[in-house]
Amino acid sequence: MTATSGGGFALMTEGISLAAMTETPVVIVVAQRPGPATGLPTRTEQSDLEFVLHAGHGEFPRAVFAPGSINACFELMCRTFALAEASQGPVFLLTDQFLADSYRDVLPFHLDGAAALVLAPQEPAPVPYRRYAFIASGVSPRRVPGVSQDLVVADSDEHDEEGHITEDLTLRSKMVEKRLRKLTLLTANVVAPEYDGGDAPDLLLVNWGSTKGAVDEAAARMCAEGRSVGTLHFSQVWPLVPSQFLARLQAARRVVSRGFGRPERPASPLQTGGHLRCPERLVPAGDARGGARRVFRPHHRFRGFRLSKARPQALHGRPDCVAGGP
Repeated sequence: MTATSGGGFALMTEGISLAAMTETPVVIVVAQRPGPATGLPTRTEQSDLEFVLHAGHGEFPRAVFAPGSINACFELMCRTFALAEASQGPVFLLTDQFLADSYRDVLPFHLDGAAALVLAPQEPAPVPYRRYAFIASGVSPRRVPGVSQDLVVADSDEHDEEGHITEDLTLRSKMVEKRLRKLTLLTANVVAPEYDGGDAPDLLLVNWGSTKGAVDEAAARMCAEGRSVGTLHFSQVWPLVPSQFLARLQAARRVVSRGFGRPERPASPLQTGGHLRCPERLVPAGDARGGARRVFRPHHRFRGFRLSKARPQALHGRPDCVAGGP
């Protein structure tokens, strides 16, 4: 496990591809802050999600979590370690400067089931042992060098089942497919987004990571004014399972996504709908943006946002995808 922020992560992204190729479990904590370069090291921003989603060259599966509270940090950290070990690859936990510097009193953490995963039946290790044996799940039996009598061979080049370098194109294709099959395991263990509100709210506030508390409070204030408001918080931002949230997006009259990035440009795919709309092409309707700050506050979240009595204009001919704004 390693912890860093945007600049440090940018310097060492080659390690992500290495972990994917050697199928080594690794947990990376990225505490986001405003960039580029040193940027504003004492401020907070949600601007590294897209970078983390695509870091590393080549194609390989990964999982990305984004806790929304101190308790969620503990619970999801347990899960990241278990998932990295189970999938033998990189798993990320995204925080930010605000959450990294936060402290508060909490009730004792519950350890039971904190890292419970849905796993396929483990296949026995082949004899003789082959580190990268072709297994239906894509997760080959792993031995730690020096701990058993089995010879463990690993290489950053493409390799055969035993771990020896190869340039055989047929074998290369099979190895790529083997590694990509791990996505089935990652998808089976996706943490569903947390929804709060009525069945079909006039306004649905979509958020991720540490904006949760401020967004929840902003929604509570609007509900106290008699508005119909719901919230949808993503504590896992990759991979996504549309069946877990698509109905909520379609049921809402207006969908507004919220993160903390540059005011002139959405800060992440969750704000633009970049990976919320896949594969259903559903685009969040509005975007309440904000620049870097010290602390996330409710009045920063949706300052000036008001619901119109008139139905907003539809996007792409879809009545459930609506354009909105202040």
